[in-house]
Amino acid sequence: MPDPALLALTWRVTRRRLVSSPLAVVAGLLFPAFVVWLGLSDSYATAAKFFFFLLPHVFLVAAQDTVRSDVESGALENVLFLGGRYRGYLGAKSLIAAGAAAGYSAALFALFAAWGLAAGGFGPDSLLKFGLAVVAGLYYVALAGLLSHSLRAGSNVLVLLLAQSASIIALVFTTTARTGLLDYAATGRFPGLGARLVFGAWVAILPNVIVSGRLAWFAAEIVALLGLAVFAQVRLLRRLEIRK
Repeated sequence: MPDPALLALTWRVTRRRLVSSPLAVVAGLLFPAFVVWLGLSDSYATAAKFFFFLLPHVFLVAAQDTVRSDVESGALENVLFLGGRYRGYLGAKSLIAAGAAAGYSAALFALFAAWGLAAGGFGPDSLLKFGLAVVAGLYYVALAGLLSHSLRAGSNVLVLLLAQSASIIALVFTTTARTGLLDYAATGRFPGLGARLVFGAWVAILPNVIVSGRLAWFAAEIVALLGLAVFAQVRLLRRLEIRK
């Protein structure tokens, strides 16, 4: 099968799974509705904070179930995937999921920007925040794809969401009468290398925080981790064998 045909097949399968996924459909509808509700009930500025912070999760939802379910279902034993073409198919699934999420995010951003221009609340920094949100989203796709080699269905997304919930609780507990990591994050100033490393580990679990102007420099870490995740996934795909 020529590569264009493989890509077309991958696009059809990925699109069908996203459309038929209750999580993807509900999240895709509730996210913009929630942002609009915030803007109308509070302000455009408040809506913008939540919009850019939550936008990377669009990519995370799109990256559910990319490898393991297909491998275990026996679907890859089809003649279409002979000659190791199943590796190209599985790799293309992550790329197409990222592209679909990026397209949806860009459409939402265009509408949000138009709203901001009409309300007089859209600034040049919004473009930077959108770019950082996309970087965090691509990292989610790579990380979720890596986890999907071991976890079936949407378990890769669930594991990340649970890890994020636990990390947020842990971060809140660092805030006591004394200054904690949450206080350092609010100011963007860390007292030493140790605090930076601990917070950097937290950012690896919840990369959404890089959209904050004070923490944008952590984007370099996310780009590096993105590269490592992609490299690791490529290695795993090369070693993957479908046993009949």
